[in-house]
Amino acid sequence: MFKGVNNGFQLIRASIQIFKKHPILIAPIFIVWVVYAVLLIYYKWHFPWENYNTTGQLIFAYLFFLAISFLLTFSSSVLLELIQQKEIGQEFNFNKALSDTFDKNLAHIIALSIVWSIIWFLLVLLKVILRGSSDNDDDKNAENVAKTLAGVETFSWITLSIDLILKGIRMVVFLILPAVAWENYGIRKSINRGFQVLSERRSEFATGFTLSLGTEFILFLPPSIMFYLSAKEIVAFNDLAWYFCIIYIGFAWSFIIYLEQMFAAELYLWQMQYENDCNQARKEGELQPKFSDVVRPSIIDEVPDILLLKK
Repeated sequence: MFKGVNNGFQLIRASIQIFKKHPILIAPIFIVWVVYAVLLIYYKWHFPWENYNTTGQLIFAYLFFLAISFLLTFSSSVLLELIQQKEIGQEFNFNKALSDTFDKNLAHIIALSIVWSIIWFLLVLLKVILRGSSDNDDDKNAENVAKTLAGVETFSWITLSIDLILKGIRMVVFLILPAVAWENYGIRKSINRGFQVLSERRSEFATGFTLSLGTEFILFLPPSIMFYLSAKEIVAFNDLAWYFCIIYIGFAWSFIIYLEQMFAAELYLWQMQYENDCNQARKEGELQPKFSDVVRPSIIDEVPDILLLKK
């Protein structure tokens, strides 16, 4: 158990170190956040909900989750293709990563995003039903936009539990995608493969989940302090301050998604290395190594790990 915790910590730390060397990797995710922010603001303050019955409203609400699920899985696929380029001895080529995502992965991404979006939508719908009316007033101003994008709501154990489940599901999706991008599996086999890695690496996954959650808490602490000071009328922030808060929220959200994606990619690649070492040990009649004894492959370094594993 302790080794699993240590392994998970190593994966999170490696993801942060990669970000320091290649901060551009967060760019596709930040673009997704911009689209998410625009759609969320439009849906909350500008969409003509009164023109549709309950069924129509639910359909349009679901389309929002479908769009964001697709964009997140698409951006993750592009990131994984970029990683694969480096891990087979090539240089970063964004156009090729984009082309490979369209040519090889698009159908699987669509299928996975549909499954994910349905689960996401139903859980959020359950949270809305349990939560009741929204905490934010209906006025559209910079502060309320920031609160909406930050997901500010009254605390309850039920809604917190649903949020944690949603985060866990998202990380599982990111654990499934390497099977699509790196091993060219079909959608059903990719899902099974992702859950197999999850089942065998439960301790590492749980540690990564917890550390990512802690990082999320720290990153969103500054906006939370602003919201508290404003609500208590201790400080009156002007619109410029709230605009900076909105931009900060965008980068914080993007970094958390990046961290989850890179953690899943590192864990998956480590599992591939472990299975390769086990196969090699069986061929040589030796005892299979423990997972913690296998040297963790480092993503985006000078060693083409995926190329070596496929030989």
